[in-house]
Amino acid sequence: VLDIHLQLLLEDVEQVKVEGISDGKEMVSKWLVGNDCLARWVEDGRWYNAIVDTVFESSPPGPVQYLVTFTDYGNSEIVTDDDMAANVEAIPGDQLDMLDENVERSDLPQTS
Repeated sequence: VLDIHLQLLLEDVEQVKVEGISDGKEMVSKWLVGNDCLARWVEDGRWYNAIVDTVFESSPPGPVQYLVTFTDYGNSEIVTDDDMAANVEAIPGDQLDMLDENVERSDLPQTS
C-alpha cells in the first residue's frame, strides 16, 4: 500500500515540475542539495546549523521549500528561503539573540 502512495506522490511531483516548466514560471531555488546553511526551526524560532537535503521546486506564488537537517541535532524540517541564511551576517539583526549555541559567530572574540 505504501508503494502505491509513494508512486502516486512521485507522479504528482513530476506533473507539477512539467507544468511549471511548460508555463515558464518555475521558481528558482537559491539553495542546492548539500549546501551548508543556517536554518530557523519553526518550533522555537532559533537558528541552527543545517544542510539542504531536498529542494522542492514550486510554481508562483508558492515559495520554494527545502528539507534541511539540523546537523548538530539530527532532526529535519521543511523551510523556505525566509528561514534560511548563508551565515550569521545574513540573519536579521533583531534575531541574533536567537542563535543556537553551536552556531559560530564571527563577531564574537575568539577564546583559546
